[in-house]
Amino acid sequence: MAIAFAGHIAGKAQGKRRLPLGSLVLVLAAGLPIISLIIAAFSEAPSSNSGLLAQMLPIALRDTGWLMLQVGLATGIIGLLAAWLVAHFDFPGRRLLDWGLVLPLAIPTYLSAYAWVEFLDFTGPIQAGVRLLTGASSIRDYWFPEIQTPAGAALVMSLVLYPYVYLSCRAFFLMQSGSMTAASRVLGASAYRTFFTVALPLSRPAIVVGVTLALMEVLNDLGAVQYFGVNSLTAVIYSTWLNRANFAGAAQLAVTIVLIVGVLIWAEQHEAKRRRYLGHRDSQTPPPLERLYGWRAFAASAACIVLLTLGFGVPVYELVSLSVKYLMAGRSVAGVLPALFNTLTLAFMGALVCVIIGLYSARQFNNKHVGRAPKGMLRIATLGYALPGTVLALGLTAPLGLLDGWLNDFTRATLDWMPGLVISGSFFALVYAYSIRFLAVSHNTLDAAIKRRGPSLLDAAQVLGAHGWRLAFRVDLPTLTPAILSAATLVFVECVKELPATLLLRPLGVETLATLVYQQASAEVFTSAALPALAIVLAGLIPVVLASHLSGRRRVS
Repeated sequence: MAIAFAGHIAGKAQGKRRLPLGSLVLVLAAGLPIISLIIAAFSEAPSSNSGLLAQMLPIALRDTGWLMLQVGLATGIIGLLAAWLVAHFDFPGRRLLDWGLVLPLAIPTYLSAYAWVEFLDFTGPIQAGVRLLTGASSIRDYWFPEIQTPAGAALVMSLVLYPYVYLSCRAFFLMQSGSMTAASRVLGASAYRTFFTVALPLSRPAIVVGVTLALMEVLNDLGAVQYFGVNSLTAVIYSTWLNRANFAGAAQLAVTIVLIVGVLIWAEQHEAKRRRYLGHRDSQTPPPLERLYGWRAFAASAACIVLLTLGFGVPVYELVSLSVKYLMAGRSVAGVLPALFNTLTLAFMGALVCVIIGLYSARQFNNKHVGRAPKGMLRIATLGYALPGTVLALGLTAPLGLLDGWLNDFTRATLDWMPGLVISGSFFALVYAYSIRFLAVSHNTLDAAIKRRGPSLLDAAQVLGAHGWRLAFRVDLPTLTPAILSAATLVFVECVKELPATLLLRPLGVETLATLVYQQASAEVFTSAALPALAIVLAGLIPVVLASHLSGRRRVS
């Protein structure tokens, strides 16, 4: 893909037209994992891995497909109904629930999985209550459903991923002209008929966009699917690579994920274009809020409260409860401090690199002198958000290891000294992976800010004699400071929560909060991991609050 763009540029380069080296380097750097995976997948004869693929691929595709189907249906239905309630009806607590329903996004899927298993465990409050009511003394005296199943994984994931659909549909409903709903009601249609005949068909693009984002998170998850025993593609790649030591086989499986991600990206972008067209408000009439009374008001409030409790309240309650027990037992938190320091260091470095590159890409994207081909390359470079962390880690292992080999050969020949794995075995590999995966977060935030500012401010400054560094540091960057801080914060939090890439690319002996939680949960001692898990959730609340605040400001515009 990147090579094709490079050939296109080289073929059309004429005279004074400059080769977009920055865009070309950026797209090649972002595309390196995919190029590496394709090379690794075909590096061995197909027959050498045919048994593995014939055995594992059908199982992985089946389990991944069922998981995606269940999560897609659940998030689509839950998110759509929640958005419809808060956007069209007025009931007790609606203003608080309007932004509160977004809070589950602060909880990574793997943390929710660990918390729910602990909550429903034999020692958890639910089974303790069952034993208290029935007088049972052991698990053999009563029946209780098992949550560590594929269906349980789908349920837990849906409870924290539905806000993707909720946010997309709520934005669509709020941007709709109120005249459409009003016309339907004037013609005699009830609220329910209006929903099924007007709102539901028109909101399909918003539903598809939200469900697609949720499914990308399902593909990226590693901790939850392993904990629930789901043989998803990500879990099988991890097992094939580390447990079977079959790098080529894992690469072939990873290429399958890339193809699935490509389909999801196409669906998301296709429906996003339709959403922008259908979501245009054609009048100044806002969507009317119908006041609910009696049991209808109670049902609407109760439904939203239950949803928020299951998606956010239960995991947070369990994490707080286990953290208090851990501290009350007099256990030291010194073991968490190195992981906290590593997490903050990596997140800071990832945020810094992403903001610098994102600022460059956003400026190039809004530069009227930059051609369509460089902007197309920038679009490709920002698609890394859709790649699962496991795939990124797998794709970076070979090229970074090759660079280490070249560096050691050079230093040995010139200095008679070998530095070791200074690239693939250091923080560099992790920051590289973060930069690919979260560049889109930084780019989109800064791109939106530059578009809102417009070109007139910089043009006026240039007319008044500001150029070069003076223009950058006295006009350009100060006006973008809020967006830069916002982008840095969002990337910082994403780096804190990232598990698969961190788990696979971290230097030997280095733990972060995410990997510490994963290791403790895998060893069935989640109580020791509750405190770092709670820190991850608290960090995740920052972008959720920012997004809700900005959404509330845009709503009145």
